[in-house]
Amino acid sequence: MPKYNSRLDKRAKKKSNVVLNSLIGVVLLLIAIVGATIFLGNDNEPAAGDNAESPSNEVADSSSSNEEEETEEPAADTSTDENEEAEDEESSNENGSETGTDSEDADEDKPVADGEALAEDEDKDKKEEKEKENKKEEKESSDDKKKIVKESDAPNVKKEIVNPAWKPIGTQQTGEHVAKYEEDSADWQEKVQALSYATGLPEDNMTVWWLERNGGPDKAIGTVAPKDQSTTYRVYLQWVDGKGWKPVKMEELIENDKD
Repeated sequence: MPKYNSRLDKRAKKKSNVVLNSLIGVVLLLIAIVGATIFLGNDNEPAAGDNAESPSNEVADSSSSNEEEETEEPAADTSTDENEEAEDEESSNENGSETGTDSEDADEDKPVADGEALAEDEDKDKKEEKEKENKKEEKESSDDKKKIVKESDAPNVKKEIVNPAWKPIGTQQTGEHVAKYEEDSADWQEKVQALSYATGLPEDNMTVWWLERNGGPDKAIGTVAPKDQSTTYRVYLQWVDGKGWKPVKMEELIENDKD
């Protein structure tokens, strides 16, 4: 009985060894196949990679191209915008220049306009002054026509002149009139104005040789001549209350008896 069991055990061990060996062989075979597959797969991958790389590169190139185009397009837009801005700046500069020119022209025209206005005012003033002079001359001419001139038999008197158009010259004196013969007095200055009015001689071209009372406080007589001493006049004055001194008679003398 023990021998029989021993044989069975040996057989069982042999079978198990065979099985194990077979499994080991199968495992080794599988390992070899897997290793070969892996090895062969690694050798073929570069080629496949090379072959597959082309489409991906094309895609990448296409993407790069698209990106470059997209990048270039904004650049073109930017250039367009820059051109537009440059044009706007040029237009602004031109407008500014034109505006500046217009402003300069306006500034240049302004002094001219002011000068023209000033010239017009001066012309207007001259015209008004001339009109006043003309009116004065017309009045004097009209008054001269009213003069009554006659020869005189009085000693040293060539002509006697009376003018009904003579009027009082006006006065700044107030209150009761007091005749004065001091040269710095208002009454004296008004007498001189009356002498100038009667003779037609401007005060700055008239020499007062004599000025005195003529028989009363409201009467005066003065002897005057132009600076060139070409003619000598004796003028009689009368005071009019509130209106001033008025010439009443004038004599053209043969010679200056107060020289």
